Amino acid sequence: MRLIPIAGLALAGLMLSTSAFACDTIVPSQQISIHGPGKYCLSANRSLPIEISGPDIELDCRTRSIINPSPNGGGPTGIRINSGDKVIVRNCRVDGFPIGIDMNVQSNAQLLNNTVVRAQDVAIMVHGINNNDPFAEPTRIVGNRVIGYPNPNDPSSSWAPALRVVGLGRAVISNNVVAGHRGPVGLELVDSPDVQITNNQFLDPAAVDRMIRLEQSPRARVVHNTIMSRQQNVMFGLSGASGATCVENVFINTIHSGFSECAVTRYNVEQPLPPAP
Repeated sequence: MRLIPIAGLALAGLMLSTSAFACDTIVPSQQISIHGPGKYCLSANRSLPIEISGPDIELDCRTRSIINPSPNGGGPTGIRINSGDKVIVRNCRVDGFPIGIDMNVQSNAQLLNNTVVRAQDVAIMVHGINNNDPFAEPTRIVGNRVIGYPNPNDPSSSWAPALRVVGLGRAVISNNVVAGHRGPVGLELVDSPDVQITNNQFLDPAAVDRMIRLEQSPRARVVHNTIMSRQQNVMFGLSGASGATCVENVFINTIHSGFSECAVTRYNVEQPLPPAP
């Protein structure tokens, strides 16, 4: 008899889980624009880009890929979000577009668990309207991956940041991975005060000028991030960090860690150690 309530709880949990990942509309392979509110999904890989316009839209690619069939064609951006308020893009793999994901947000937008491969320009770009309302939900850029390793058909370098965030106060940038990036900057923040930069990993880059670059972005929290390079080829691990709180970061093979700029520093690790004064 005790199995009946347990089975009922399990069934209820399954129903809730199913509804949480339910999909209102499967996006056809030839459809580019998404306008109306709702939950949209991909059921197969596709070659055409996607453009989202309007609020309250969720796109779940379900790990499907948006693949640019021609590096010199196919459009400049894999996924573009125009004026997105409460827009969510998750589980998408964007391959071979000059810009992987370009999101223009109002508030409460989210990029979750996406992967961008072979971007020639900025892999992920998110820009807002300097919304510093303390009661507004912050934009979240969480669990994304940018893979920049060259291949025999595309040996060129990228001359743009892997991730660029502009005009997004209080944004949460967490648990992202940038691997094999070939551009000058890993993460660039501009006009974005009070941002949380936590638990991100920047791995195995080519020559990088500044891995985390803050420009007019005061009071950032830089916590539990990792930079790991095979060679000492990262000029600055962190730059522009005046007023930042920097705690328990690990920077390996950065020529200058940048921790000395932080207003608060605790338990950070850098190897090799900087030369003694």
